[in-house]
Amino acid sequence: MFYSNSWTKCLIYLIFITSGNSECPKPQVERNQNVVLTNDALLKNDFPEGSEVLFQCTNGYMKAQGSESITCTSGEWSTLELICKKKDCGVPKEMPHLTYEFDKEGTLFGASARAICDKGYQVQGSSYRQCYATGWSGRSRCEVVTCEEPIDIMNGMISEKPDKQFPEYGDVIQYSCDEGYTLIGNISIECEEDGEYSFLPECKDVNDIPLKPTTISASITTSTVPPTIQGTHHSIGEHDTNTATKSPLDRDKVR
Repeated sequence: MFYSNSWTKCLIYLIFITSGNSECPKPQVERNQNVVLTNDALLKNDFPEGSEVLFQCTNGYMKAQGSESITCTSGEWSTLELICKKKDCGVPKEMPHLTYEFDKEGTLFGASARAICDKGYQVQGSSYRQCYATGWSGRSRCEVVTCEEPIDIMNGMISEKPDKQFPEYGDVIQYSCDEGYTLIGNISIECEEDGEYSFLPECKDVNDIPLKPTTISASITTSTVPPTIQGTHHSIGEHDTNTATKSPLDRDKVR
């Protein structure tokens, strides 16, 4: 009887030790696995032999492959096979005159996109959008640029303009001058992409506008008449000719 009771106690002790050694520690995962324990697994403190716990993908990630569970066997956990990948927000909804410039993450969770409008349009809403677990943040749209209401000019008037209070990008306003005035500059102005107008024309009194100087080209006339030689000395040819034309009486005087 004594031996029987001792053996029973030893057996119970061995079972206790064995069962105690079969417990697994609280499961741990590496951060770069992008997985976490489910809420039920987090609330447990004891993980005896045969226990099973579940994992799930972290916020912004979704299951790509593998099992979400691991099992405690002989005091060790089985290998977690769950692989998670980033969620893809996809390309934001198309809007008129709007395109997006994406960063290196593209359209995956954590990525950012910059809203870009066509020339003459400006962003309304979010200039930058972020890809969250629930999708893209914010909203973006492009609206046409407008200019202030056009003004009249001194001694002139608006002769033609769009049928709207505030002209839009590309709209043209034309001017004309009152009688007796002339227009200096372009006859029209245009609403530009920055919401400003090109330079306004001016109307000036025609009498105040200086005339352009007239260029007169003078012609130089070259005379072909040789200059007159004055003096008392003659060349040899001239002396002989004069002597030959004198009368005989004059020739005798010369002798």
